[in-house]
Amino acid sequence: MPARNAKPRIIFNDDSVSINVVQPPFTNERIALAVEHLAGSQVDCLCWKVFRRFTAGWPSRVCEAEHEMYWGAQTDPNHVAGHLRYDLHRQGVDYLPVLIEATRQRGIAFFPSFRMNDCHHRSRPSEAAEFWKTHQHYRLWEVQDGRNYYNAALDYSYEEVRDRMFAAIHEFVHRYDVDGVELDFCRNPYIFQPSEGWGKRDILTQFIGRLQAMARDVGAARGGELTLLVRVPFSDRLRTEAGMDVERWINDGLMDVLVMSSLKNDCDLAIEPWRSMCREAGVLFYPSLEAGPLDNAPAHNHVVRETPDETVTRQRAAARNMLMQDPDGIYMFNYPCLLFGRGVDQDGFRKLNGVLSQVGSIETLEGLARQYVFWKNLPIIVESGRPPQYHQTIAFEIRDETIDRPENRVCLSFRQVAEANPHAKGRPGNDAIIGTRWMKYLLNGHEIDAGCIDSTIEPAGAIQSGFTLGEHELVTIRPPASALRDGENRLAFHVPRFPKEHDPCVFIHELIVDVE
Repeated sequence: MPARNAKPRIIFNDDSVSINVVQPPFTNERIALAVEHLAGSQVDCLCWKVFRRFTAGWPSRVCEAEHEMYWGAQTDPNHVAGHLRYDLHRQGVDYLPVLIEATRQRGIAFFPSFRMNDCHHRSRPSEAAEFWKTHQHYRLWEVQDGRNYYNAALDYSYEEVRDRMFAAIHEFVHRYDVDGVELDFCRNPYIFQPSEGWGKRDILTQFIGRLQAMARDVGAARGGELTLLVRVPFSDRLRTEAGMDVERWINDGLMDVLVMSSLKNDCDLAIEPWRSMCREAGVLFYPSLEAGPLDNAPAHNHVVRETPDETVTRQRAAARNMLMQDPDGIYMFNYPCLLFGRGVDQDGFRKLNGVLSQVGSIETLEGLARQYVFWKNLPIIVESGRPPQYHQTIAFEIRDETIDRPENRVCLSFRQVAEANPHAKGRPGNDAIIGTRWMKYLLNGHEIDAGCIDSTIEPAGAIQSGFTLGEHELVTIRPPASALRDGENRLAFHVPRFPKEHDPCVFIHELIVDVE
């Protein structure tokens, strides 16, 4: 990538949403509007999605074009109305050279992003690539994640699958003058049959090496470098089952930039030992900031509906926890889906776009409101008599060496609902609302003063983290900032009484920590 962007503050992935929202007239001059919102921000590198579902987002000669396989398949004219790139395609215009130049004019490097095993066609099989339709025996039928959604991925054991992907990348980087290439293995992280993945890891390692060699040759032919960025999941299980031997890739120097993702934002994320391994090997390391918080929702592909203010404060919190661990910068995935989402007005857009000038450094986050979300291990269940260290404590990370400053305002909140004891005999007759005096709340080993605790009754319905509750309580705790620690904190729950037959089980959902 250009020397000025050798260490980007923010690497920004756009799945091409930004160009789909550009309004008429559909002319070449309008293409630059797709990146105008990045001008003057902390975004130094744009990863633009050009390949998904084994279809190309450019006029390819080696694989089917997405324009025809998806957009061309739409029969409703309102569905494609307002899509600049599709309209230009119908005019015989390739928008990419103009977009690449417009990106560089704004001081931003341009990387095409290749989704290495994207499964979006699972929802619309009729619109999938012919290669996928005619090679059903290549599918990862062993995969059960997402209620079998991800078995739409193809098996890289087959040389034809690898060659098809290689041909697409090879064609693109020889056709367009770009600064690097992103290999996105998080869309989706399934490469081999799960039971065979680790045993076949050398196949994938050799494939990455083949792509790296091609990138080196292209860069040398142009008198520079073609940067190779690889994005993989943090999950040990997903990497193992997919045959991703990332430690070897680092040690063998098979990429220039490693991005790792939890697929959703995890405020408890620890980036070691990967950061140190990368630094020792001369590989840039970027944790991935995602478009929503990590939860434990029972539904597959649960999408958290957030207000712009919630999105902004949550992105800041997740980014700060990452930056405090000293990565080389921040990677952002799918943020344009929030930025240009339905119902976002001008004020919402201004707030959301402002994040792109904030999350690239600790300094620009200083003094800004943040909301830390800790949902991934919830709910927990609190019962009478059980010591809090036994499954009645929530550990959470706040990486902020200034957290205990007296001027900081801190608020912890969670949802609390009592349910009948399933082991009680007879009719339990429990009320879902038990109040805040039923149990003790302890923050970092100290009981919280009752004067700091408040609660309101919330109506029945769906909550953000994907669960549906009956009538319940929203508990808020406003301790002094000095009650929190830089690093791990622990919120514990204790009902200090001998259990009685009809004592309720209390479910705790959606811990949130606001810092202002």
